[in-house]
Amino acid sequence: MSSNPNSKSLKIHIAQLNFTVGDIDGNAHKIINEYSKANENNCDLIIFSEMAICGYPCEDLWLKEHFIKKCQEKIIDILSQTKSHNCAILLGAPFFEFERKKSVLRNSVMLLERGEIKQIINKKTLPNYGVFDENRYFKPSSHITNFEFRGFDLAVLVCEDLWDERNLVLLREQAFDFIISINASPFNSGKHQQRLDLATKYSQDLQKPLIYVNQVGGQDSLVFDGSSFVTNNEAQVVLQMPNFVEDYAQIEVSKDLKIDVLKNSDCQNQNIFIEQSLEQFYCASVLGLRDYVKKNNFKKVLIGMSGGIDSALVATIAVDALGNDGVALYALPTKFNSTASFVDAKACAENLNIELKTIEIEEIFQTTLGQINKTENLSQLAQENLQSRIRGNVLMAISNSTNWLLISTGNKSEMACGYATLYGDMNGAFNPIKDFYKTQIYELAKFRNQNLCKISSFDHLNLIPQNIISKEPSAELRYNQKDSDSLPEYEILDKILFLLIEKQKSIAEVVNAGFDFELVNRVAKLIIQSEYKRKQSVLGVKVSVLAFDKERRYPLTNKFMF
Repeated sequence: MSSNPNSKSLKIHIAQLNFTVGDIDGNAHKIINEYSKANENNCDLIIFSEMAICGYPCEDLWLKEHFIKKCQEKIIDILSQTKSHNCAILLGAPFFEFERKKSVLRNSVMLLERGEIKQIINKKTLPNYGVFDENRYFKPSSHITNFEFRGFDLAVLVCEDLWDERNLVLLREQAFDFIISINASPFNSGKHQQRLDLATKYSQDLQKPLIYVNQVGGQDSLVFDGSSFVTNNEAQVVLQMPNFVEDYAQIEVSKDLKIDVLKNSDCQNQNIFIEQSLEQFYCASVLGLRDYVKKNNFKKVLIGMSGGIDSALVATIAVDALGNDGVALYALPTKFNSTASFVDAKACAENLNIELKTIEIEEIFQTTLGQINKTENLSQLAQENLQSRIRGNVLMAISNSTNWLLISTGNKSEMACGYATLYGDMNGAFNPIKDFYKTQIYELAKFRNQNLCKISSFDHLNLIPQNIISKEPSAELRYNQKDSDSLPEYEILDKILFLLIEKQKSIAEVVNAGFDFELVNRVAKLIIQSEYKRKQSVLGVKVSVLAFDKERRYPLTNKFMF
């Protein structure tokens, strides 16, 4: 096995790690620790993900010169580790470079070897769509960089470079042994299969192996799933690393391009790759919530439990993310909340091994309503929303007093149609189900009742009572209220929403797909009228190709219908 600079094979350590944006010291410490593992196993090269030193995406932190300087200082510290070791480091980092007598910032990958920066590879294709805005910060390279390393010629692509087929054309004209693709590629529905399709296309076309390294972890609304892999020169996947967990693997690549998998990590999730899309969605929500809470130094979250399916699922996700000692549950009933709903909420809390604390708000509601009605005669809708806002105020007061993070529980169907109360049930700091339609909420609840979460230590099933799943959804802000009083049936609504939002279809196109014009027109109006609410909604995990997040930017003042 290789440790010889001119060996006929290379031993490579693939590091799939969870970095934190802005924690340059912490990230450097993690990099050095992983480097030690690679050295212990006599590796020639360790590969880290895109922007490993600073995390990704750093947004306008990249515009701060002292931020970039701090990154470069830590790279020097990491560089010093390589002086007395054989293993080289391939590390993603921001880097200032002079171009036409002007300093420009690059999205770079550095080869650190024997105390020197031997190569700097700059990203050629900068993404500027969806959640990406790299043209704001970086200047692209004009070429793909190949370099010689210990008898091998390596071609390095940085994330979006792989997605740009013009680079495949360029690589056809170049001589190299294999490709290393370094990434910070966020999760969404179907994303991993797209990566595999791209990688196998490169490997098949060029008849070269490809090593794909991705970061893992939550960063605000984004979740990076890891899912690093290796394809051989016959376009076969010879290594698939787990998703949603940190991991490492070691491979050996020989001169004849044969790849041997030498070692996977000994973590409890070794060799577990979650393939089912519903399970991926659930794990993404768990990881997104866990990292948001922990990386922002909160110890606990609190959730208002209504006895409905949304809050029950959020409570379950929270326990999988943080353990039941990291979750507080509260019921805040008025006279309009049924006994059955309280029983359901209590049963769910008991299944999660959490005490459901109860704060009656009927007296607060009646007192507030009485004071307002001395000068104003509140409408029925205003009275309903007042209850929601009282709940929001009480929960925020508890959050303020305890420093626990309030978690919001609204779903994508409600947010699309504005079926939510500003400063009421929309209160909170994070929402793990924000990007799930109501029909998906039911699917996820049923899934979790029957399956354990592979990235959680909470080993209980049947957490959400069947009555919560089977009963008709209701906000319970008036007697006998049902969601269907205000919205179409979710089975129909969600299909229309998907076409209007994710597929960005016009009203006419949705009608041509078989839906009633009046219904589609009504839903479209609800979406447009609710834009102001979404602008004020809390951060939430992105799982779809088009979430109510950075990638969907609509004006508040707008007369254009779909």
